[in-house]
Amino acid sequence: MVGNEINVYRPAVDRHRLALKHALDVFDVDLTDDEIEEVLSVYHELDIFDDVRGGLKTIRDAGYDIHILSNGDPALLDSLIDHTNLADVITSVISADDIHLYKPARELYEYTAERIGIPLGNLVHVTASWSDVNGALNAGMQGVWLNRKGRAWEPYGREPDLIIESFHELAESLTTENTEK
Repeated sequence: MVGNEINVYRPAVDRHRLALKHALDVFDVDLTDDEIEEVLSVYHELDIFDDVRGGLKTIRDAGYDIHILSNGDPALLDSLIDHTNLADVITSVISADDIHLYKPARELYEYTAERIGIPLGNLVHVTASWSDVNGALNAGMQGVWLNRKGRAWEPYGREPDLIIESFHELAESLTTENTEK
Protein backbone atom coordinates (compact mmCIF):
# COMPACT_ATOMS: atom_id res chain seq x y z
CA MET A 1 0.00 0.00 0.00
CA VAL A 2 1.03 3.58 -0.52
CA GLY A 3 1.31 4.08 3.25
CA ASN A 4 4.31 1.74 3.32
CA GLU A 5 6.08 3.79 0.67
CA ILE A 6 5.49 7.17 2.31
CA ASN A 7 6.02 5.87 5.85
CA VAL A 8 2.48 6.64 7.03
CA TYR A 9 0.50 4.04 8.94
CA ARG A 10 -3.13 4.39 9.96
CA PRO A 11 -5.37 1.72 11.48
CA ALA A 12 -8.09 0.37 9.20
CA VAL A 13 -10.86 2.29 10.94
CA ASP A 14 -9.03 5.56 10.23
CA ARG A 15 -8.36 4.60 6.60
CA HIS A 16 -12.02 3.73 6.10
CA ARG A 17 -13.15 7.00 7.68
CA LEU A 18 -10.74 9.06 5.55
CA ALA A 19 -11.79 7.24 2.36
CA LEU A 20 -15.48 7.75 3.11
CA LYS A 21 -15.00 11.43 3.90
CA HIS A 22 -13.01 11.87 0.69
CA ALA A 23 -15.76 10.17 -1.37
CA LEU A 24 -18.41 12.32 0.31
CA ASP A 25 -16.38 15.45 -0.50
CA VAL A 26 -15.87 14.41 -4.12
CA PHE A 27 -19.59 13.87 -4.59
CA ASP A 28 -20.54 16.87 -2.44
CA VAL A 29 -22.53 14.81 0.06
CA ASP A 30 -22.98 16.06 3.60
CA LEU A 31 -23.31 13.56 6.43
CA THR A 32 -23.15 14.20 10.14
CA ASP A 33 -20.40 12.55 12.16
CA ASP A 34 -23.01 10.16 13.57
CA GLU A 35 -24.14 9.21 10.06
CA ILE A 36 -20.54 8.62 9.01
CA GLU A 37 -19.99 6.35 12.01
CA GLU A 38 -23.19 4.48 11.18
CA VAL A 39 -21.94 3.83 7.64
CA LEU A 40 -18.55 2.72 8.98
CA SER A 41 -20.18 0.34 11.47
CA VAL A 42 -21.11 -1.90 8.55
CA TYR A 43 -17.47 -3.02 8.39
CA HIS A 44 -18.06 -4.83 11.69
CA GLU A 45 -21.06 -6.72 10.31
CA LEU A 46 -19.79 -8.09 7.02
CA ASP A 47 -21.10 -11.51 6.12
CA ILE A 48 -19.01 -14.38 4.84
CA PHE A 49 -19.54 -16.40 1.68
CA ASP A 50 -21.45 -19.66 2.11
CA ASP A 51 -18.36 -21.82 1.59
CA VAL A 52 -16.14 -20.17 4.17
CA ARG A 53 -17.22 -21.89 7.38
CA GLY A 54 -17.47 -25.39 5.93
CA GLY A 55 -14.26 -25.06 3.92
CA LEU A 56 -12.28 -23.72 6.87
CA LYS A 57 -13.70 -26.39 9.16
CA THR A 58 -12.63 -29.12 6.72
CA ILE A 59 -9.15 -27.60 6.53
CA ARG A 60 -8.95 -27.35 10.31
CA ASP A 61 -10.22 -30.93 10.75
CA ALA A 62 -7.48 -32.10 8.35
CA GLY A 63 -4.91 -30.82 10.84
CA TYR A 64 -4.09 -27.39 9.46
CA ASP A 65 -4.01 -24.26 11.61
CA ILE A 66 -5.83 -21.25 10.21
CA HIS A 67 -4.41 -17.81 10.86
CA ILE A 68 -5.86 -14.55 9.67
CA LEU A 69 -3.34 -12.04 8.32
CA SER A 70 -5.03 -8.74 7.62
CA ASN A 71 -4.50 -5.05 7.09
CA GLY A 72 -7.52 -4.64 9.37
CA ASP A 73 -7.03 -3.48 12.92
CA PRO A 74 -7.52 -5.88 15.85
CA ALA A 75 -10.86 -4.43 17.02
CA LEU A 76 -12.34 -4.74 13.54
CA LEU A 77 -11.02 -8.27 13.08
CA ASP A 78 -12.29 -9.38 16.50
CA SER A 79 -15.76 -8.02 15.79
CA LEU A 80 -15.85 -9.69 12.37
CA ILE A 81 -14.84 -13.05 13.86
CA ASP A 82 -17.55 -12.66 16.50
CA HIS A 83 -20.14 -11.60 13.92
CA THR A 84 -19.34 -14.53 11.61
CA ASN A 85 -18.98 -17.11 14.40
CA LEU A 86 -15.61 -18.29 13.11
CA ALA A 87 -13.68 -18.22 16.39
CA ASP A 88 -13.72 -22.01 16.66
CA VAL A 89 -11.87 -22.48 13.35
CA ILE A 90 -9.38 -19.61 13.63
CA THR A 91 -6.07 -20.31 15.36
CA SER A 92 -4.84 -16.72 15.56
CA VAL A 93 -5.27 -13.26 14.12
CA ILE A 94 -2.33 -11.19 12.94
CA SER A 95 -2.89 -7.55 12.11
CA ALA A 96 -0.79 -5.05 10.20
CA ASP A 97 -1.23 -2.98 13.37
CA ASP A 98 1.31 -5.25 15.06
CA ILE A 99 4.20 -3.81 13.04
CA HIS A 100 2.59 -0.81 11.30
CA LEU A 101 3.16 -2.15 7.79
CA TYR A 102 0.47 -3.16 5.32
CA LYS A 103 0.36 -6.15 3.03
CA PRO A 104 1.99 -6.68 0.59
CA ALA A 105 5.11 -5.63 2.55
CA ARG A 106 7.49 -8.57 2.82
CA GLU A 107 8.14 -7.77 6.49
CA LEU A 108 4.51 -8.43 7.44
CA TYR A 109 4.64 -11.94 5.98
CA GLU A 110 8.00 -12.55 7.67
CA TYR A 111 6.57 -11.29 10.97
CA THR A 112 3.64 -13.67 10.57
CA ALA A 113 5.89 -16.67 10.06
CA GLU A 114 8.00 -15.70 13.05
CA ARG A 115 4.98 -15.08 15.26
CA ILE A 116 3.34 -18.42 14.54
CA GLY A 117 6.65 -20.30 14.45
CA ILE A 118 6.36 -21.80 10.97
CA PRO A 119 8.88 -21.25 8.15
CA LEU A 120 7.63 -18.98 5.35
CA GLY A 121 7.86 -21.76 2.76
CA ASN A 122 5.48 -23.94 4.79
CA LEU A 123 2.74 -21.29 4.88
CA VAL A 124 -0.05 -20.84 2.37
CA HIS A 125 -1.54 -17.36 2.04
CA VAL A 126 -5.04 -17.39 0.55
CA THR A 127 -6.46 -14.10 -0.66
CA ALA A 128 -8.69 -12.50 -3.27
CA SER A 129 -6.14 -9.70 -3.69
CA TRP A 130 -3.63 -9.90 -6.55
CA SER A 131 -1.13 -7.75 -4.67
CA ASP A 132 -1.39 -9.87 -1.52
CA VAL A 133 -0.75 -13.07 -3.48
CA ASN A 134 2.37 -11.48 -4.94
CA GLY A 135 3.43 -10.14 -1.54
CA ALA A 136 3.21 -13.64 -0.09
CA LEU A 137 5.07 -15.17 -3.03
CA ASN A 138 7.79 -12.53 -2.88
CA ALA A 139 8.25 -13.17 0.83
CA GLY A 140 8.60 -16.93 0.26
CA MET A 141 5.10 -18.14 1.15
CA GLN A 142 2.87 -20.13 -1.12
CA GLY A 143 0.26 -17.87 -2.69
CA VAL A 144 -3.30 -18.95 -3.46
CA TRP A 145 -5.66 -16.68 -5.33
CA LEU A 146 -9.30 -16.93 -4.32
CA ASN A 147 -10.92 -15.94 -7.62
CA ARG A 148 -14.66 -16.07 -6.95
CA LYS A 149 -15.57 -14.03 -10.03
CA GLY A 150 -13.63 -15.89 -12.73
CA ARG A 151 -11.44 -12.90 -13.52
CA ALA A 152 -8.22 -13.09 -15.49
CA TRP A 153 -4.98 -12.97 -13.51
CA GLU A 154 -3.14 -9.64 -13.68
CA PRO A 155 -0.64 -9.54 -16.57
CA TYR A 156 2.33 -8.76 -14.34
CA GLY A 157 3.71 -10.26 -11.19
CA ARG A 158 4.17 -13.92 -10.44
CA GLU A 159 1.59 -16.61 -11.05
CA PRO A 160 -0.17 -17.93 -7.94
CA ASP A 161 0.63 -21.45 -6.80
CA LEU A 162 -3.06 -22.28 -7.00
CA ILE A 163 -6.25 -20.57 -8.16
CA ILE A 164 -9.47 -21.53 -6.41
CA GLU A 165 -13.08 -20.36 -6.51
CA SER A 166 -14.04 -21.44 -2.98
CA PHE A 167 -12.65 -22.63 0.31
CA HIS A 168 -14.09 -26.06 -0.48
CA GLU A 169 -11.65 -26.24 -3.41
CA LEU A 170 -8.80 -25.26 -1.12
CA ALA A 171 -9.85 -27.89 1.42
CA GLU A 172 -9.99 -30.53 -1.31
CA SER A 173 -6.56 -29.53 -2.59
CA LEU A 174 -4.98 -29.55 0.87
CA THR A 175 -6.59 -32.81 1.98
CA THR A 176 -5.66 -34.50 -1.31
CA GLU A 177 -2.08 -33.26 -0.93
CA ASN A 178 -2.04 -34.47 2.68
CA THR A 179 -3.21 -38.00 1.76
CA GLU A 180 -0.63 -38.25 -1.06
CA LYS A 181 2.25 -37.74 1.40
